[in-house]
This record gives sequence, C-alpha cells and structure tokens, in this order.
Amino acid sequence: MNCKLFTFAILFCCNFIALKTQAQLEVGISGGYNKNYLYTSTGYRAFTKYDAVSGFELGVPIQYHFNEWLAIQAEPSYIQKNYEQNRSHFFEGVYQKNTNSYIQLPLMAHFSFGGKQLRGFLNIGGYGAYWASGKVKGAVANVFDNGPEIPDDQDIDEYFQLNQPHHYNEKYTFDSRRDRRLELGLMAGIGIEYAILNKYRLFVEGRYYYSLSDQQKNYMINQIPRYNDTYGVRIGCLFNIKNIFRKQETQTLIKD
Repeated sequence: MNCKLFTFAILFCCNFIALKTQAQLEVGISGGYNKNYLYTSTGYRAFTKYDAVSGFELGVPIQYHFNEWLAIQAEPSYIQKNYEQNRSHFFEGVYQKNTNSYIQLPLMAHFSFGGKQLRGFLNIGGYGAYWASGKVKGAVANVFDNGPEIPDDQDIDEYFQLNQPHHYNEKYTFDSRRDRRLELGLMAGIGIEYAILNKYRLFVEGRYYYSLSDQQKNYMINQIPRYNDTYGVRIGCLFNIKNIFRKQETQTLIKD
C-alpha cells in the first residue's frame, strides 16, 4: 500500500512539474536585418577604409518565465556578419566584400514591463558564435593588363589608375594558424511585444552584438585586432508550449 502511494506521489509530482514547465516555457521564430561594422585600424594601409554591409539573421527564441516580468532566453541562430574594404585615390576600384556566416547562441535575461497585451522588454546577456563559412568578392589591379600605352604627350598621372581590374568571387579558405573561428561577446536588445488571445506574442526588437574576440589569432608581431560590431532589427512570434498540448488534448477528446 505504501509503495502504491509513493508511486502515485511521484507520478503526481512529475505531472505537476511538467504542466508547470509547459506554462512557463515559450518557443518561437524570429528573423531580421542587420549591419555589421569591422572595428579595426587602417593606419598601416593608405587610402583604405572599411564599410558596413547589411546581412540577415534567423533564430529560434526559447523563453522560460519565472514570473510576468523576468525570464531567461536562449536563441540558437544563423547570422551574417559582413563587411567591405574599399580603397580610394590611386587605388580607386580596388575592393573586397566579405560575407561571413555564423552559428550563434545568445543567452540573456529578459525583463518585461507594461500592460497585459502591449509590453516593452529589455534583453541583456552574452553570446557565443562559430564562424561557419565565408565568401569573398572583389577586384584587384590586373598586373597582366596595364591598359593602353601612354602617348608621348600624355601626363603619366592620368594613366595611373585601375584600367582592367581582375574580379574574383570565391569561397573563403580558413587558415587554422590565423583565423579565430570562435567568437564570444556581449549583447543587448530593447523592443515591444503584443499578446494575441493570450496564446501568441508578436515582437519587434532592436539588438546590438559587441564582440570581445579578435577575428585573428596572435600569429604575428604588432598585430592589429579586428572585432565585429553588429546592429540589427528583428521581428518574431512566441507561443506557449501549454497551448499546444491543450489543443492536442481537445482534438483527442473530440475524436473519442
């Protein structure tokens, strides 16, 4: 008899914890647009600058709520962190665009405030990312085609330019001695969310990722570090796990 009561108690506790977890756990999908800046120095290269390039990101937000204003959130994501190097003056036309793909996992505290339907929220935390792949596209001076011959009466400065550039578009090849593929950093986000029928929450969020990891390993003396700074806007939807189980139970009762 005691054994049966003990077994019943364990099953009751497990079911209670499962229902409690379902009520507090939300999952969803998100996507958005971002711009990435490569924070570095170009003092060693004349007439060179780095420009921000847009990209996109897709994620699966997972939230566990402790109460109505505090939750923890993880969000496995695919994100692009792109940038472009441009050269000017004598090197006008020389450029390289880097398209970089990362698998990223932000982990953050989620603070919300406001009414029952319309609420604001703040996300603060950190992230880890793995540099999965890259692509480079650009143009360099073609040493095998220097353009037309210079007439005797023509100023040579007018011909000192990129006449026939060599264009390339290829997959980036990683160097295990140079490239640091693991990136760690901090993140923050702020946004608004709107609840629909107490089942779904639509949200819009502005987010910033601040990298603490140099893209390069320490492979040379007086190395200039390179860090990603990423700003983005995301939209998405979250739904409560409990609602899924309720729907399945209702459909089962109707069939029976």
